[in-house]
Order: sequence, then structure tokens, then C-alpha cells
Amino acid sequence: MKNIPNYITAIRLALSVLLYFITDNWTLFLMIYFVCGISDVLDGFLARMFHLQTKTGARLDSLADFIFFFSAFFRMLLSYGLTIPSPVIWGTILVALIRFFNLYITRRKFGLTGILHTIGNKLSGFIFFIACPAAVMMDDLSLWIVFIPLISSLEETFILLQSKTYDPDIKSFYHISNK
Repeated sequence: MKNIPNYITAIRLALSVLLYFITDNWTLFLMIYFVCGISDVLDGFLARMFHLQTKTGARLDSLADFIFFFSAFFRMLLSYGLTIPSPVIWGTILVALIRFFNLYITRRKFGLTGILHTIGNKLSGFIFFIACPAAVMMDDLSLWIVFIPLISSLEETFILLQSKTYDPDIKSFYHISNK
């Protein structure tokens, strides 16, 4: 029972890799895409509800999120007609650079690799999850998709720099504890 959330995350990780290879079947792509999204919510929900959170599970979840993001994004870009305006590309690059900087801070300061599960980061994931397939179907990806991820990545930087201990489940910068 205690490994069920990790098994769900591992399935999401495998399905995320599979997404990259679905090049000509939009319906199958969307079905697997939505299964990945549901499993992302489900694994965390089960882990918290039944007190099954583990450091391994948190790291596996972050890895699965990362693989899902890149597999889905690049497949939609390369095969399904996602067009990206230049400001969105530059905004996405800026967010990615801040996220990599945050990983560096986490490794250097706490000796860990991980992404904080703040409300802003969860909202960013939800926006990406909804916006990318919608953009393919509507042939429009607006700059607004970058705003929340930019704010949440900067919030994560602030939290990491101000915190004395690493808490991957911190909700926002209002919850920083310097114990």
C-alpha cells in the first residue's frame, strides 16, 4: 500500500516518455496526456491523504513532471502544429533558466535535487496542462501562459534563498520558516 503513489508516478513517467513517440494520432496523444495529468493529481492526493509521502516519491514526482512537460510540449510543437510567438519563446526560456537556477540553489544550499510544490508551481502546471492542447486546437498560444510560471519560479527563488531548511511542500513565501 505504501508504494501505490510511487507506482502511479512511475506509470506517469513511462506514459510521459511514450507521449513523445505518438506522432500521428492526436486522439491517442490526448488520452495519454490526460491520463498523465490525472495521475499527477492522484499520486499526490493519495500520498497526502494516507500519509505515504516519501523523499523518493517527491523526487520521482518532480522527475515525472519534468519529463511530461518536455515530452508533451515538444511533441505538440513538432507534430501537432503548436505555434509559439516569439515573446512566449523568450518568456519560456527565462522561466526555464530561473528553474535551473533554483535547482542549482537547492543542490548547493541543501544538498538535494527537487522542486518546491508551492501553490504557484501547482497553478503553473495546471495552466500548462490546459493551455498547450487548447493552443493546438485553437492555433493560438498567448503570452499569458508564461506569466504565472514566471511569478512562481521567482517566488521559488525567493523561498530557497530565504529558507534555512528545505521543505518541498511549502505553500508560498508567506509560509517560510527559519527554524
